[in-house]
Amino acid sequence: MWERFFEKFVSSHVGSLPLSYSQENFEKCFRDLVDLGLDVVPLPQLRDFVSMYVEPLVEKGLVERSKGFYKASEEDLAEADHVTPVIPELELVYELSSKYGVQWLRVPITGTFTLASKIYLGDPSRGIRASALSSKELVVESLSKYVGNIVRAAIEAEGRVIVIDEPILSSLVGRRVTLFGYSDDEIIEAYESELKRARGLLRGTHVCGRVSEKLVSMLCEVDRLEFLSHEFHDTPSNIELPWRRLLEEGDKFLSPGVFSSRSAEVESIGEIASLARKVLKVVGLERVNVFAGDCGLGGLRGVERAYEVSMSKLGNLVRAVELLNKEYGLP
Repeated sequence: MWERFFEKFVSSHVGSLPLSYSQENFEKCFRDLVDLGLDVVPLPQLRDFVSMYVEPLVEKGLVERSKGFYKASEEDLAEADHVTPVIPELELVYELSSKYGVQWLRVPITGTFTLASKIYLGDPSRGIRASALSSKELVVESLSKYVGNIVRAAIEAEGRVIVIDEPILSSLVGRRVTLFGYSDDEIIEAYESELKRARGLLRGTHVCGRVSEKLVSMLCEVDRLEFLSHEFHDTPSNIELPWRRLLEEGDKFLSPGVFSSRSAEVESIGEIASLARKVLKVVGLERVNVFAGDCGLGGLRGVERAYEVSMSKLGNLVRAVELLNKEYGLP
């Protein structure tokens, strides 16, 4: 199925890196990712992946930043779908992808449910119960359209790979119960709303952590998704799901995480390739592509030489994918 997009296995990165945000650092990261040989080069996320997409709502006066939290009223947040966001990183990355001749650009966009989990309608001390997730209509009808407006801003040219990042979904959707009573159809509807403007592009979603069969089955029903990105290194139990059946039923392919995004230890080329082979054997050659790490690498901030560690991990990923291509006789 992935051969409609790629002729071989490809390497990529979820997005975040452990450097502070500046235009200079943004270009340095992008250039370094290109130089490593990543096939699908991501927009480097150097700002928090929630704040970079919530700040346009702050600028419009619909969300308030207070004591390290984002707060809003239901009435104000209901107007989010009218906001056309300006994301500085998107404008920068278009210039850089042209400058460095990038064929495939990965644009990570934080999804509706994760954004909602970080915007509080009530007292933040009550945790997720006070977040916008508690208002299903607000999430599905307004915030999903706002994320759709971000997607529209991200599809300026060909070669875009649009990825909706939804780490909260692994907690929201359990094996049997979905928090706040969201139905499968409501979650699917939010995805369809987000991605409808990206017709004709390669579209995926990234959900880290342990994922349930219920969640994967639901994601496979989203018509506007081509691939699912999940972690397999730090959560090896994810391999136990019936991937082949689920992916075939939904006509999707899997983008597996094959090195740790939490540990500062640099996995060897052999270790990365070994886990990739295991995934290929279980899932099926024709349903696996776009190898990456388990998640972004921004969590390594504070680790000694965190940026160099990140580049070493990604460099070994590139070489492991090249090794796989040779083994399987791909171009």
